[in-house]
Amino acid sequence: MNHPRILRAAGAGLLLAAMANAAAAPATPYVDLVDYPTEYAQGAAFSELRYRLQADFDDICADTICEGQFSDYQALKMRCAVSTATGTLSECRWAFAASELGVDPDAGKVVGEQPRWLCTLPIPAGTSVAGFFAALEGPRALFKRLPGAQESVFEAVAGCLGQAGH
Repeated sequence: MNHPRILRAAGAGLLLAAMANAAAAPATPYVDLVDYPTEYAQGAAFSELRYRLQADFDDICADTICEGQFSDYQALKMRCAVSTATGTLSECRWAFAASELGVDPDAGKVVGEQPRWLCTLPIPAGTSVAGFFAALEGPRALFKRLPGAQESVFEAVAGCLGQAGH
């Protein structure tokens, strides 16, 4: 009996079965916004939007929501989840951190607090990727509302940062 031939045939059969299963397997139900509909398709647009939102936050922070207990607030990473089936956003969250450092005069040690927040942006059900970008287009994106949203991005972030951080 010719064992190598049988092994090759069995290996080819397994390979074909694996390829058929991969082709039949459903796509991932959700992807990062930057990767919708294909890998990094929205990367440049999302980076530009994040830049504008962060610039708006930096411009307004010290005079509004960043007064008080902490002197250094930083807007960090933002991510949005998109349904691959419908092309609609299911959620966007934006990470923030703050810090306050000082010197303990009795111990000679630097002490501080560094809270962090993961703020949910107001994304109404059914918001498409194109609708999301269109609604936040142009200057002062932080202060705009998505169609159907009850509050602006700024109002959502202010509410989130007004809560105790983790």
